[in-house]
Amino acid sequence: MTRALHTRNIISILSITLFLLVSSGCGFHLRGSSELSNDLPELFVQSDNPNAAVISELNRWLRSANISLSESAQTTLAVSDIKREKRTIAYDNRGKTALYELTLSLSISVTQKDGKTLLEPTTIQARQPYSYNETDTSAKDEEQALLEREMNAAMASRIIRHLEKLPLKR
Repeated sequence: MTRALHTRNIISILSITLFLLVSSGCGFHLRGSSELSNDLPELFVQSDNPNAAVISELNRWLRSANISLSESAQTTLAVSDIKREKRTIAYDNRGKTALYELTLSLSISVTQKDGKTLLEPTTIQARQPYSYNETDTSAKDEEQALLEREMNAAMASRIIRHLEKLPLKR
C-alpha cells in the first residue's frame, strides 16, 4: 500500500512537471507573467484619466510583470479616450430592457523619448452582454460591477500583448 502511494505521488509530480514544461514551451503564461520586463524594464503610463479603473488595473499588471513605472522612462504608453458605454440590445415582451451590452474602449500609443513612435494610436474594445431583470436590481448591479472589473482586466491583458509585440531594443 505504501509503495503504491509512493508510486502515485511520483507519477503525479512527473505529470505536473511535464505539463509545466510543455505549457511554457507553447507560449502559455500564467496571468501577470511576462518576459516584457527584459525588453521594457521601465515605462511611463500617461493617461487623460489616470484615475480610471482600467489604468489602475493596467498599472497593477505592469508591476506584476516587474516593470518599473516612472515618468522619466524612455518609453511612454499613452492611454486616451477611455469610454464606457451601456446600451440596450434586447427587450422583453413588455418592451422593457432584457439585455444590456457594456462596452469599454480606449486608444493606446507608444513613443520613445527620442520621438520614435513604436505603436501608432490604436483603438481597442471589450464588450460584454448581460441580462437584466428589473425585479432583482441589486444583484444585477453587482453583476455589472463584476463584468466591469473583468473587462478592465481583459483590456490590461490586451495592452500588455500589444507591448509584447513592440520592436523594443533587445
